[in-house]
Amino acid sequence: MDSVVDEAAQALLQRVWNPPEFIRKAASQTLGIMVENVTPSRALTALMDSGIQYRHGLVRKCAAQHLLTVMEKIGAKKLAATPVRAERLLRLTAKLAQDCYKDTRYYGAKMLNLLMSHQKFNRLLEQFVSTHDL
Repeated sequence: MDSVVDEAAQALLQRVWNPPEFIRKAASQTLGIMVENVTPSRALTALMDSGIQYRHGLVRKCAAQHLLTVMEKIGAKKLAATPVRAERLLRLTAKLAQDCYKDTRYYGAKMLNLLMSHQKFNRLLEQFVSTHDL
């Protein structure tokens, strides 16, 4: 599954904004199962690449929810190990914490709290996120 996680995540996220509620729920549940059963770093990359950048609010909420699950699984210490990923992750979580949808902001704030528990992220936060956004 790791080899096709990007395409699978993108296809499932496209189904999240479908009008029938049962399709939306099934797509979100399937995405959750996928996130639990693939390598956390692959799931993290797939969600950051396809879900967070989506224009539809329900898709961003679903992606943020599953991204938080992956981040909790990986832990702040391992997330801080790769500087490029850490910088990108900080920018995305700051963007999610300011989203126009309440649920997405909630997940973004939880991600920021998780990241701020590591001292390296505090320095990176001051360095890469503007003072206005802070």
